[in-house]
Amino acid sequence: MSSRANVINRVVLTVLGLLLLAAGGLGFALSVGAFGASRATYPVLSQEVSTFPDGRPWFWWAVVGVLLLIAVLALLWLLTQVKADRTTRLDLTTNARDGYTTLHATALTNAVEDEALGIAGVTSATANVHEHRGRHALLRVELADSADMGEVRTRLEDEVVAHLREGVGDPHFPVTIELRPGASRTPQRSII
Repeated sequence: MSSRANVINRVVLTVLGLLLLAAGGLGFALSVGAFGASRATYPVLSQEVSTFPDGRPWFWWAVVGVLLLIAVLALLWLLTQVKADRTTRLDLTTNARDGYTTLHATALTNAVEDEALGIAGVTSATANVHEHRGRHALLRVELADSADMGEVRTRLEDEVVAHLREGVGDPHFPVTIELRPGASRTPQRSII
């Protein structure tokens, strides 16, 4: 996950947590009589507020709408977390005095995908560079039913991965290859 996403997550979750903690603390303080013994025996909501939904059927539909909106926003946030660990640029600078070298991840992944698609039996290839728990690449390759899986895997490891590592200047750059033979079979994974 990128540092920007980490900062945003921490700020939003900290503020939300503090608000909920404050609400819980106020409710607890009210119940133990911190605002006066007589106030501790009163209900939290007044009679007018607690009976408001009575005779107003639209109220519960509005509650359902708000809860659905919250659920959709939570789902969007969750999907953003999944995508947040993809990196867009790789800093290949070894010595700042010699200059800065930046490789756009899209250029690298496009080259990897194109090279993988050139292998006989490969019908689709998707590559991504991730930063979660260290920088690594993920290559998903879909194979035709007639593909020789051993040959495809050998060429991916010997050619495609070798060129990717050469491109990033790291002979030990971690690459995960996920082979997907036909839709009816389970994918095989190979971590190099």
